[in-house]
Amino acid sequence: MNVIPPELIDHREWTDANGHNNALRINGLGAPRAFNTNIIRQAGFLNVSYGEDYAAALQICREYQIGRIYESLYLCRRWPGNTDAGLSLDAANRNNAFKDKVRTDEILARQEMMIKGVEESRV
Repeated sequence: MNVIPPELIDHREWTDANGHNNALRINGLGAPRAFNTNIIRQAGFLNVSYGEDYAAALQICREYQIGRIYESLYLCRRWPGNTDAGLSLDAANRNNAFKDKVRTDEILARQEMMIKGVEESRV
């Protein structure tokens, strides 16, 4: 029950105006996470064992606002093998490469959405 470094990561730079883009900058949304059932059923989860919640949240915040809680709600515990425990360099690199791909795919989807919006406004 001791506080684990780096302690609370609160992303105070997050604002209502930049939240959907800020989610692309960070390497995860922290925990706990909660999703509206109807929206997550539409978005779905990737069939992977790491980062599926981050990918779903990025997809959702393309169109919906993410709410943030800045106070600590719980103390976490770490054990060997969990995703943020002392991972090997290879495992950390695999995880980071996956999230880089998820972010790249999301940026491309947002660009496509913007292009469609511009094209539709011209009609």
